Amino acid sequence: MPVYVRKNMVITPPSLSALSDHEDDFVTDPDQVRDLLPQPYRMITKLMYDTLDEIWGVIQDREETRIAESKRIKPPKYQCALQMQNYGNALCMRDTQDGRYLFIGIPEALAVIDSIKQQTLSVWDEDKVRIVELEVCLIGVQTYLVSTIDDSGLGRIFAFANETLHLMKIMNEQGGEGGKINATKCEPSNEGDYLGIALEDPSSSEKWLEVHRLPRDTWLRELESLSQSSTEKKRASPVPAEEQSENSENPGAPPSEPQNQEDNTTQEHPNSPRGGSPSGTAPGEKAPPKFSAPVLVLKVKAPSSISGTQCITPYHAFKQVDSGDVIGTGQNHMFTSQHLDHRKVIFDHLHEQYIKYLPSEDKQANQPLMPSFHFLSAGRILPLGLDQPAQKGKPTSVAVRWSGRNSSQIIFYSLIRPSKDVELKPEVVWPHSDDVTVTQTSPCSQLMAIGLASGIITVWDMYQGVQRRVVRVSDDSPVSKLIFLTPGVCPQHTPEYQPYQRGIACYLLVCTKDGQVSLINCAKGCMDDPIIVIKPSAIDEEMVTNVEVVPFLPDVMCVVKKNGTVLLQDILTSAMLCEVTLPTTHTLFTPVRPLISLAGHGHMLYLQGLQKDPNQNYVNESEVLGMQSLFVFQLRSFPTLDRYIRKAYTEKSYIVHSTADKRVDALLQERLSVQALRQKRMQERWSSLKDELALIRMVKQANKQKVETDFPYVSVVRTI
Repeated sequence: MPVYVRKNMVITPPSLSALSDHEDDFVTDPDQVRDLLPQPYRMITKLMYDTLDEIWGVIQDREETRIAESKRIKPPKYQCALQMQNYGNALCMRDTQDGRYLFIGIPEALAVIDSIKQQTLSVWDEDKVRIVELEVCLIGVQTYLVSTIDDSGLGRIFAFANETLHLMKIMNEQGGEGGKINATKCEPSNEGDYLGIALEDPSSSEKWLEVHRLPRDTWLRELESLSQSSTEKKRASPVPAEEQSENSENPGAPPSEPQNQEDNTTQEHPNSPRGGSPSGTAPGEKAPPKFSAPVLVLKVKAPSSISGTQCITPYHAFKQVDSGDVIGTGQNHMFTSQHLDHRKVIFDHLHEQYIKYLPSEDKQANQPLMPSFHFLSAGRILPLGLDQPAQKGKPTSVAVRWSGRNSSQIIFYSLIRPSKDVELKPEVVWPHSDDVTVTQTSPCSQLMAIGLASGIITVWDMYQGVQRRVVRVSDDSPVSKLIFLTPGVCPQHTPEYQPYQRGIACYLLVCTKDGQVSLINCAKGCMDDPIIVIKPSAIDEEMVTNVEVVPFLPDVMCVVKKNGTVLLQDILTSAMLCEVTLPTTHTLFTPVRPLISLAGHGHMLYLQGLQKDPNQNYVNESEVLGMQSLFVFQLRSFPTLDRYIRKAYTEKSYIVHSTADKRVDALLQERLSVQALRQKRMQERWSSLKDELALIRMVKQANKQKVETDFPYVSVVRTI
């Protein structure tokens, strides 16, 4: 059908309000007049464009990061000063609290070296023993207690005194027909009063924690008498001329051990500069001395999965249930197995669409069950022993947390409650809203920090029994490490009037699994947000794996990254001070869990490195032991650390015990100190009162004369 269109006809355009905002409307753009793509090609095109936009955004962010990194001033790099090949196959290292010595666990030996001079002082040898964990604490004047665990599951206690290692006790030594019991963790308290050891029975998979009271004072006396007898024997036996000439030729070598020591017999070790002492006794030699035995005071069994009660009648169920004076662990209840199974069926039916996203029960059951514990002194949360002067500063309770099962609970047990039974009921149970991933206490055990899997940090004042801070440091990453910094690096709030200190502020260093490092102020009533020291990196190789605070330099930390980079950084300003580099032929051994130690009053850094193999992309396990080395860095020779080493840090306690007597005494002292000023102010006030009185009399006399002048009849009336 023909269509007639009028020539020179103008069609009125639509109004602006009638225009479509749809991105596919091509009416107003004549260049895009074409048919639209059918589905699903339009959806595919849109997804591709969105993906390209996201990729381009990531590329731009990385390019901006690379440009900013190239413009940033890089810290100086410092190399090592000494390579210790003999201790390259070290399995664990711990330095002492005073920074004098370094204990190193190597295959078939435990060595003690001078952290400053790198001189071997003593070695304990044992065939087919690999010490994998060790802890050190100071128990006397240059006397140290060392707890170790080897790969066979034996827990040993050593004492290092007068440059000699003494084997004090094997904690889980088996005798008779009993099965083997493995030790998985062994840690003493800060001053060596107690020792906690985690044990496991491989035959029954039963796990428990034992706390022993150590005879510290008795051990110190026994070690002193042993040292005196050894000194007398050395004086009685003349030194051979050959040994004197050898010592004169090698003045820097360690002194040789005597052949007739009571507790040690020399034995050459291929990885140590000097001999050690085996556990056995050769024929004709004197047996090693026996020391006093520890006393078992507490036994805590691992929590079992919640199951139905075995009681038949309600009477027996009420008899076994918790008394209610404290929050229980949930093990003793009145629910039967049928009731729990019925509840589980109902729950699975109601939340069927969400259960598939939860981890499987097999994965949860396979999580290792390991206890973490801290020894605490008396406080208002556990006041037992608070009124006993003999228990001041000593541990009176222990806080236990089990990982893998019921990990949201922290259970407190008393260590001084008079009881013949070692399996005591808990004094206090702290439940949390999420799994507890890490706990840490201050050196005085008066502050306790708790990190949860949800990224929340809780700080408690254990002495006063109050909560100081609750803060979230991350939204999607659990807390992995907590470190209390000394209060000397935190600014303190000085009260305006009170002459006594009301509280001490300190910083808490927090690390999360995504590599973020934060700083939290733990002062009372502080509401400041966490300070981000290191942000989480988007690059996996740049993620922070370990952080250690340098002893005696509390505002400097050592940062280890996943790519093997080791940095020294200022905690308060986040400034990179320097980078510690290994030789080009070596790389950091296991950057995820590096073997690192800061000893020698924070002046020496020990790192374990692995030699690179230029011919292969991997290293054979049989060649690993020969390719490892222990590298020593002298931090005091780094120019960027000079101002930190010269800086004077004030030692302060983490909390202040301002009792009523102390407050009254402080007020009286403040009153007496300003007594002279008060007398001076009183004299000034009396002199000013005299002047004011004279002025008042003068004004009164002037007013009287004025009245008599203005009204003369007043005086006449008065005379009449």
